[in-house]
Amino acid sequence: MPDFLSRLAGLIMRLLPLLLMAIVAGATFWLVQLNSPREDVEQSRIKRHEPDYWMEKFSATELAEDGSTKMRFTGVKMIHYEDDQTYDVTTPAMRAYQPDRPPVTANAKRGVMNAEGSIIDLYGDAFIVRQAGADPAKDPRMTAASQYFQLLVNDDIVKTDKAVQLTRGPSVMTANGLIFNNVTREVQLLGNVHGTIIMNSPGRPSAQ
Repeated sequence: MPDFLSRLAGLIMRLLPLLLMAIVAGATFWLVQLNSPREDVEQSRIKRHEPDYWMEKFSATELAEDGSTKMRFTGVKMIHYEDDQTYDVTTPAMRAYQPDRPPVTANAKRGVMNAEGSIIDLYGDAFIVRQAGADPAKDPRMTAASQYFQLLVNDDIVKTDKAVQLTRGPSVMTANGLIFNNVTREVQLLGNVHGTIIMNSPGRPSAQ
């Protein structure tokens, strides 16, 4: 028995450096894992274009600094998608109010809004109405109809690269595209422009 214990003690003494090295290596690995940032499983997975929440019969209002309504955005249903943070809206309608500009209303069958709410794409029977200004004779009611419009909310610009019909008072114009700046009241009709312009002054002929 003493010989056995002696041999066992000798074996332990020979293996002790290896055991210590294993303990040190294991502790080092554990410390590295503990101090390394763990990858978020939720963020690391591939996000698919699928809804993560939705709202029905919603109405959102943005207020100006004085508490007055700046913009109102409504729809039958709004679905949020997690991959690109966009919103898909059924029957969107938007009305913008500016103290020094005529109100502008936009609606369509479907809309897509980016995460910041700064860009809204309108699809299907899209219709824009800008009410007449303080002097309707100089600044009459204006409408634009197309199958697609893009609203740049922060810049107060409406544009499209699709066929569009524009009315300004009794005048009617058609084109292959449009850029309307509500700040400067400028309208650009793009490509293949046709229509009839009715002059305000009585007795003046229309221009076609």
